[in-house]
Amino acid sequence: MPKGRKNTRKTPVTSTAPSDHSSLPSGSSNRPQVTRTIIRRFHVLIKRQTQLQHLLQDATAKKHNQDLTSARAELVDVERDIDALGGLAVYQRMSTIGQGKDRGGGSEKVLIGWLRELGLPEELERKGTKLRLLEVGALKPDNYTSCQAWVDVTPIDLHSQHPNILEQDFLLMDPHEHREKWGAISLSLVLNFVPDAQDRGKDGPSNIEASIELQSMTPA
Repeated sequence: MPKGRKNTRKTPVTSTAPSDHSSLPSGSSNRPQVTRTIIRRFHVLIKRQTQLQHLLQDATAKKHNQDLTSARAELVDVERDIDALGGLAVYQRMSTIGQGKDRGGGSEKVLIGWLRELGLPEELERKGTKLRLLEVGALKPDNYTSCQAWVDVTPIDLHSQHPNILEQDFLLMDPHEHREKWGAISLSLVLNFVPDAQDRGKDGPSNIEASIELQSMTPA
């Protein structure tokens, strides 16, 4: 298992309790268009937040005398907008809603389909073993229950919302310690959520080697 901790006190993200920080109108988050709009808005804001943070950090490190007042002011506005949307908790809730069966289900069903096309279930059954799958950015712990006979999944998330999901930053995992530990890595929306292009590159098998590289899905 990767180094991390299981969250034993947080309420599962599948809970129907409303978020204290959400400014969304009652019932609005159940509409598909609202869900997609919020997720996309988060991606835009997080990306801009990272760009501004890097700009300020680089300027400080290089001791540039350029006027950064506007950049600092914009960063404050961006972070205010993120808070107004409800922060990461609402982003995760919207993503979970987007994985509902009424929205077509989560992207795990696509990955399962790909693995079946490769004949993995039959091959693993012949060998008497299971596919070791690392699910990064897991919002629910039971996404692969339907194929638990041939898949051994390790669900992790940066901010775990379920006690059975390991709280772990994938980008901080030691690639040497975990080399070839899993046969497949599912990244799904993580590729869109990580705002920095260089960090998105780390998300692939250069970080943790796997025989099946990754699952890259865009938001519905």
